[in-house]
Amino acid sequence: MQKIPKWWIWCYWITPTAWSLNGLLTSQYGEMEKEILIFEEKKQVGTFLKDYYGFSHDRLSLVAVVLIAYPIVYASLFAYCIGKINFQKR
Repeated sequence: MQKIPKWWIWCYWITPTAWSLNGLLTSQYGEMEKEILIFEEKKQVGTFLKDYYGFSHDRLSLVAVVLIAYPIVYASLFAYCIGKINFQKR
């Protein structure tokens, strides 16, 4: 996420895939203390996720709320648009 240009960061935050990966990786590996060799440096898996991707296990509840909100928002928007937009000629 650090390599994303500042003017494109909004696209990262509105993408459901980013939130899904955040939730999956954080819930499975966020508290893992096993050391791995990454970029010729030994780090714990949880520390690597936090440093490189910005995925913190503390924000797992926020990720869950956002992932629940996405389908609700899209379904509500769909229902509103179906009710208001009419392409049939009168």
